[in-house]
Amino acid sequence: MPKVVDHEERRRHLGAAACVVLGRVGSVGMTVRAVAQEAGMALATAQHYLPSRERMVRAAIDHLVDRVVRRARAIPADPISLDVVRQAMWQLLPLDEERVFEARVWLALTAEALVDEQVAAVLAESERGLRANLERLVAGGKANGSIGSHVDAQAEAGTLTSLMDGITTRVLTAALAPDDARDQVDRYLARLAPVRGGGSA
Repeated sequence: MPKVVDHEERRRHLGAAACVVLGRVGSVGMTVRAVAQEAGMALATAQHYLPSRERMVRAAIDHLVDRVVRRARAIPADPISLDVVRQAMWQLLPLDEERVFEARVWLALTAEALVDEQVAAVLAESERGLRANLERLVAGGKANGSIGSHVDAQAEAGTLTSLMDGITTRVLTAALAPDDARDQVDRYLARLAPVRGGGSA
């Protein structure tokens, strides 16, 4: 009886291996051969699933997104509140060993995007998804009154994304301790709370 191959599982496995390679040696060392070795897979098999550098980048990003989404699903999000937004941001910040690894991989890809238009396009697509999700959360909080009516959900999604980028870089370079990073997130999110007396800022 022919062996049944789970193609999606192989792609996920290669995506995980690509992330390990990126985290260990950076984008310069991310070759199909290196990823195949990390995955314990024949080179020809890996080349079938990852025929181009863009495919490798997409596989790595998909793996990172899957990891974050799995954690995010555990956040109680009904109703949406500032704490839900806070928890969603914490899933993306390097506040523990798992997320430090993810952030290192992401920054390696970001460096690659500076010189590779295909990688830049993939990252831009991923960021649009992140911003859309943050905008959805902020808009949901506004709708139920847990976030102030003065808040522009679309603008805040962009600002929160930039805030996380800055915090991530500073934590990874040891310029900011994880506890201080949490404090900075809390201080910023406090500005999104409803204004006392029902007025607007």
